Amino acid sequence: MLLEFLIATILTAQSDDVRDWDDVLGTRITESWETPPHRQYDFWVGEWDANWRPRQEDGLDHVEDGNHTHQFVVPVLDGKAIMELAMPRDLTPGQAQGRGFSLRYYDEQNERWIMAQHWPGPPSDGFAFLDQLTGTERFGRIMVYSPDLRRTTPDGDPQIRRYTFSDIREDAFRWDGANTVDRGNNWFTWMAVDFREIDPDVDLPAADQPLPGYNEGLLCTDSAHRAMDGLIGTWSGSAISPDGSEETAHITAGRMLDGCGLIVAFERPQSGYRSLTFWSWSPQIERWFALYLNNQPGQGHRYYSAQTAGEGIAFHLNPAVNIVDAETPYLIHAQDDLSGSLQRIRWLEISDDGLTFRIDTRGAADDDWQMRREYSVERN
Repeated sequence: MLLEFLIATILTAQSDDVRDWDDVLGTRITESWETPPHRQYDFWVGEWDANWRPRQEDGLDHVEDGNHTHQFVVPVLDGKAIMELAMPRDLTPGQAQGRGFSLRYYDEQNERWIMAQHWPGPPSDGFAFLDQLTGTERFGRIMVYSPDLRRTTPDGDPQIRRYTFSDIREDAFRWDGANTVDRGNNWFTWMAVDFREIDPDVDLPAADQPLPGYNEGLLCTDSAHRAMDGLIGTWSGSAISPDGSEETAHITAGRMLDGCGLIVAFERPQSGYRSLTFWSWSPQIERWFALYLNNQPGQGHRYYSAQTAGEGIAFHLNPAVNIVDAETPYLIHAQDDLSGSLQRIRWLEISDDGLTFRIDTRGAADDDWQMRREYSVERN
């Protein structure tokens, strides 16, 4: 309790100052997340050069040197999750180039890793953080699987996709991407990626600056993607409970993926609560989606969606789009009718000076909504 009080006091004192993203994201690993399963991806923390090597056109192997990206990988949510941000190693000013993001955490209840990712770039904006995989570590190799979002079998079913982390050394490892059309009897490895460490530490910028991967804002430049830009900035105020009690709340939001997404961090220092929500519009699905994960033990990720975004809009919980296993399709639920949803995020005010939103819940689809918590904050 003393430690929580000191952290809360420091954060409150800093509310008028610019903090850095390390502090906001919670990159320091706390005791709750020090157990071995949660630390299986720690080899990846740092800055990396990634050499993406596709198959040779006429040959048995992959090309020696392909496209290179620069990866920034950090613990977040006090160590509960690992976040990856990727960008081209060689940026061309004025040219739209792809970006990458992934978030992964260990699901204790099901003893498996779950990851969500978003890799937008010309000509596709991707699927707004909905792309997910799940799997486990075995003998120093991590393998995660998912129904492929684009590739299908001859029968029209999703191919099964596999990502493999292997050959892990202190400053290097290998990643393979493979697909199967016959439930694993044969695998086609379409990409091999060699990761070489640049720096074991990532120095994130101040929270009033964009995270790595946002440069000129040349991706996702249409107006639909800009509907939630009013959240960008640092905010402080109160989180109000149904009984009227209040506690200090901080919100920090910034652009990411060179314009294709927003990252929003919510903090309630007195209670030790921290969460990250990643927001983006998907032109393919024609909906906004928010990927949410907090630092509380036993709680997994969630998706909220809405057909439009901005002040007055409610994002409804859609648990059907969460990955179930390696084979069950989930993207088919992205356009489900959510009128019976049991939780929503309702934006009451998005202005230059303040943000107000509510978390509402109900026990059944025909019950009245009940306020779970309301946030009211002002720009710092």
